Amino acid sequence: MASFSALPTPHPVPRCCALLLAGLLISSAAAQTVPTLGTEHTLDVATWNIEWFGDPSNGPSDDAQQFERVKAVIQQSGIDLWAVQEIADADDFDRLLDELGSDFAGVLATNSGQQRIGFIYDTRTVQLNGSPQHILESFDYDFAGRPPLQISTRITLPDTTVTVLFITVHMKAFSDRTSYERRQSASSRLKNRLDFLHPADRVVVLGDFNDELGRSTYLGLPSPYQNFLDDPDDYYFASLPLDAQDLGTYCSSDACSGSTLDHILITDEMLPPLVDGAADRFVALTSVFSAYSSTTSDHLPVYARFDFTRSTPLTPPPGVPARAALAAYPNPFTDALTIEVAPGRPEAVRVAVYDLLGRAVWQDAWAATPEPTRTVTIPTGTWAPGVYVVRVTSGTDVHSRLVTRVR
Repeated sequence: MASFSALPTPHPVPRCCALLLAGLLISSAAAQTVPTLGTEHTLDVATWNIEWFGDPSNGPSDDAQQFERVKAVIQQSGIDLWAVQEIADADDFDRLLDELGSDFAGVLATNSGQQRIGFIYDTRTVQLNGSPQHILESFDYDFAGRPPLQISTRITLPDTTVTVLFITVHMKAFSDRTSYERRQSASSRLKNRLDFLHPADRVVVLGDFNDELGRSTYLGLPSPYQNFLDDPDDYYFASLPLDAQDLGTYCSSDACSGSTLDHILITDEMLPPLVDGAADRFVALTSVFSAYSSTTSDHLPVYARFDFTRSTPLTPPPGVPARAALAAYPNPFTDALTIEVAPGRPEAVRVAVYDLLGRAVWQDAWAATPEPTRTVTIPTGTWAPGVYVVRVTSGTDVHSRLVTRVR
């Protein structure tokens, strides 16, 4: 596991400088009125590539101005969790957390090269479960030296508490074949991990994907994220409507009419609470801040809203059918494992159990039946201890569970 930056001890500022600085900050903050996006009863998340944050040699030339604008956005927008990219100065990141106040906390990766990735979150809503970690570090090259950063969180809202896994990415940039292939490979690595380790978890992947979904910025080839798009039963891009409407998130000018590079990907478990129409660009920032693209960032934030109290789920996008229900118990198990399947539709069902190497250790096929539930108990006394994946295929519907055999 990688180490992560800790908050530094604040250094005292000379009184003369402190008074001048305080006056400047008060004046600056007063002039920056950022629209509120978040609400008290929903989980609101966003991703933001903050161009070379804290680097005096790259990105916006006025680091102090960029700092104050970023602080104003995070303080005033009401977003519960930010995934951030291109953090170039760890000290500035720590100072940002300090000035945001005790209601905010953050984690910053230490093995992401010059442009680090991280999270900033409102502790009144988001609490960490355990420590953050880098994933897929063995495929560092595919991820341009910035392996994804993952946090498990407990989300506390007035009406509910849920666990959500967040992952932030900053994929390889540029529109050449090698960069395209590296993004494609990184996407494959990420999906394989999510398929295998988190088949039934609430997962949100946010970040700068550095490519579009409808087609790639490289020669109009299929998107490097086509593997996720081709699995609508398990994944959905909340940012897909932005891409379909050619609403750019890259800002070569204040018009922000460039490519749609910043995305929010969710697993199907997060689809029901996704509020329809509430995923968008934070385009209002181009009006709040003059010369936004040259003074703040060359990317717009992209945000989404989740309401876990919805009595009826969001209408699934085309291709997302009613899901089969799957239970596997006891978990962990020893000499027997019971699998219970409710197909959701009267059609044939295929059930299989795989080991960590992807080998089928048990499988069966059931003909279509009007029975609402099918149950089978498998003898497992000869199976090696370890983790297994139970997978059910019913038409185009695929559902999985992780189970563990113990001695």
